[in-house]
Amino acid sequence: MASKVTVDPGKLTQFSAKVLQKVGVPEEDAERTARMLVAADLRGIDSHGVSHLGPLYIKRIKEGFINPKPQIRMVSHARATAVVDGDRGLGFVVGHYAMTEALMRAGQTGAGFVSVRNSTHCGAASTYAMMALPKNMIGIAMTTGGRGMVAPGSVGRGAGINVISVAVPTQGNAPFVLDMATTVVAGSKFEIALRSGQTTIPKGWAVDKAGKPLTDPKKYAEEGALLPLGGLPETGAFKGFGLSVMVDILCSILAGSVSISELLTQPNTALRANHFFGALKIDGFMPADDFARAMAGMVKVYHNLPRAPGVERIYLAGEVEHEIENQRRHGIPLDPQVIASLQELAAELGVEYDL
Repeated sequence: MASKVTVDPGKLTQFSAKVLQKVGVPEEDAERTARMLVAADLRGIDSHGVSHLGPLYIKRIKEGFINPKPQIRMVSHARATAVVDGDRGLGFVVGHYAMTEALMRAGQTGAGFVSVRNSTHCGAASTYAMMALPKNMIGIAMTTGGRGMVAPGSVGRGAGINVISVAVPTQGNAPFVLDMATTVVAGSKFEIALRSGQTTIPKGWAVDKAGKPLTDPKKYAEEGALLPLGGLPETGAFKGFGLSVMVDILCSILAGSVSISELLTQPNTALRANHFFGALKIDGFMPADDFARAMAGMVKVYHNLPRAPGVERIYLAGEVEHEIENQRRHGIPLDPQVIASLQELAAELGVEYDL
């Protein structure tokens, strides 16, 4: 297998923004989207970074599934809550708008929540939850991720690969950043497996149309469905399925949209996504300094837990990504297939390739 190519994060951001502008995305929206894509790669979330720039976002803009110039509007609102219609815009643009609204409401009332309908794929959910950290707030982000989960007791794709993220500031430590699919793994893990030349994936990730274990990553797109977090019914599948439905309620039903389970019965909705964003102002609950000290104490307890043989450190959610981000600030390693897709975009759209 060919080795990865290391690229400068700043140049990668500029290149991605230029590509997006070439297909009609306004400059400010293109730059914001590019920053968010590269932010995922910086944190090691390679399944949601620039690998999706051409095959997903540019492709869907050109095919008319994503509106490059959406008229985002608020369809209902109160002091602490709102519903936003994204007009099929880039999920990054719609998501940033909605999370900004949630943060503004939290600053005024102590808590803010915004449900979003009629949007599209928004990348890594943690990108939005982490917007709360500089404001000393707790951030919450959820999104529907496409109909790709097998419901316990069913066969085939019947529920959403829905996602939950929560970001919490800490004192003197990496922030706590949970970013998880409600399935055993994210669907994009299969893209990574194929790019890296893997011929098998672990048993327990997915099943075929008959409900039998699927271990060939090439077969997933055509006939696979992801298992819920927990795996099988006897090992806790109803937990992941329940979380998926909960996310669907907050993102879709609460926003006045169709649920993931209804997508196949509704025309022109298969590539849509709905989101839910929230922010909690810490000093609306307790003094922020007291919270920071309590968080630092909790983190210390977890770090000091007895370690299994061969384990050097106990990690909390977000700490591995924080370490990777520090390592990648001067260069992001990209798979040769990703580099090739970026070079193809440059040639197709007339953008200088200078990575």
